[in-house]
Amino acid sequence: MKHLIFLLLLLIPALSGAESTISCHCFQDRTFNHRDTAAADPYFLATAQNSFISLIYSVDKRKLVKAKMSGTSGSHLWILFDVAVRSQQNIDRIADLYSQTKRWPDVFKELKLTSQQLQEKYWQLGNNPELLADHIVDLQLGKQFGFTAAEVKSWRNKGINRKEMILSILLEGEPVTLVNQVNSGMQTWGKLLYDQGILDGKAINRRLRKLMGQT
Repeated sequence: MKHLIFLLLLLIPALSGAESTISCHCFQDRTFNHRDTAAADPYFLATAQNSFISLIYSVDKRKLVKAKMSGTSGSHLWILFDVAVRSQQNIDRIADLYSQTKRWPDVFKELKLTSQQLQEKYWQLGNNPELLADHIVDLQLGKQFGFTAAEVKSWRNKGINRKEMILSILLEGEPVTLVNQVNSGMQTWGKLLYDQGILDGKAINRRLRKLMGQT
């Protein structure tokens, strides 16, 4: 496992060409602003997800952010890291396999990962990377925080995305309630974080680490 983590850290720069999007993860507002309490909300949502990935897969968060700024999608990174752990293979090899086929089921076959090993749902969702990434997050929410599949499914059925789930759990609140408060304009993610003394990305990382028992 230590060898795999080393490879993950070493090879992150190579990920930028694996699955590109036009989104930019450059945020002007990164701390709570009393005059505009929602200004840093996009950053808080993104950094909560980045911290979660970083803590689960032992990836340097700075390298993760760099990969996203280079155009690699968050969904692609979730799958790439998870498949690397499941297969115990070099992440660079996995990225190369995907670049050749553009199909995760083909990558699974090449890595000799069976539907029994991955479980049938994981295998089938390989045809829809966005849904597979969501599935991986759902599994990790159960593994890291003890939520049931039914609980997570109920949040998704109400339109709550993975970033909102992660940030709600970090705030130790009920996701549906918090998202409704934000969407209605009654609250902002920044104000909710500020009220708990969580003012920036470092504080978000510390809170997640504590909740995940990585003190």
